[in-house]
Amino acid sequence: MSLGIRFVISSIALAAAWTLCLAETGQSFHPGPASQYAHQSAFGVTIGAKAFDNEELIAEAFGKKANLLKYGVLPVLVVVENKGKEALDLRGLHVNLVASDGRHVASVKPEDIRYLDKGSRRTTVNPLPVPLPSKKNPLTAPEILSRAFTAEFVPVGDSASGFFYFEARFEPGDRIYLDGMRSARSGQELMYFEFPLQQE
Repeated sequence: MSLGIRFVISSIALAAAWTLCLAETGQSFHPGPASQYAHQSAFGVTIGAKAFDNEELIAEAFGKKANLLKYGVLPVLVVVENKGKEALDLRGLHVNLVASDGRHVASVKPEDIRYLDKGSRRTTVNPLPVPLPSKKNPLTAPEILSRAFTAEFVPVGDSASGFFYFEARFEPGDRIYLDGMRSARSGQELMYFEFPLQQE
């Protein structure tokens, strides 16, 4: 099977999964083009990013019950547009939040977000003989997983988008740093991208 056919099949599968998610949650969210957000372009690739740093934005993307900011989780929407000459391999992509003083915070895996609720930490011992009913963890909202950035490849002329999650508070001067993108054909790594999350 050719690389192009695999890309088409993957795109169809992702679209079907996205449609199913919307049908199940009833929550609709449509990211804009990369240029709509703070962005940087190089070699035909444009990366756009936006910090969802207030309750209105959080509700728009994840629903009103999943108040990620309350638990110290900052979602950052990332959009990758490929108008270059080769498909992009994103399997080695690393994304960091960089503060104005140089502090780096790596993104948290979407499946680990649920454990950032202090009452839902992983544990191997139950001190009580009978488990007590627990309050539902808002960090298990299905949108957190379904809207995470999961793309592994971006064909020429296509785009991919999704959220990266950081255990951090948004601060003025924060920047997004992305590296590990490669040419799907040659395996050569592209330059890194780093730009402020607030547009000038």
